[in-house]
Amino acid sequence: MNLNEQCLLRYLKHPDELSFSTEILKLNNKILEQKFITKNILANISLNDYTDMARA
Repeated sequence: MNLNEQCLLRYLKHPDELSFSTEILKLNNKILEQKFITKNILANISLNDYTDMARA
């Protein structure tokens, strides 16, 4: 069961905790976004800088 399913299940069991579950999902999404940026964008920038220096 992934985090989204866990939050949905928690909401269904305890509807008064919706804001808490929402905050957990927001935090999880931010972490995933940072990992994506680090893995894909920053790695490509470093690789491009390295290849540019090697050509000089």
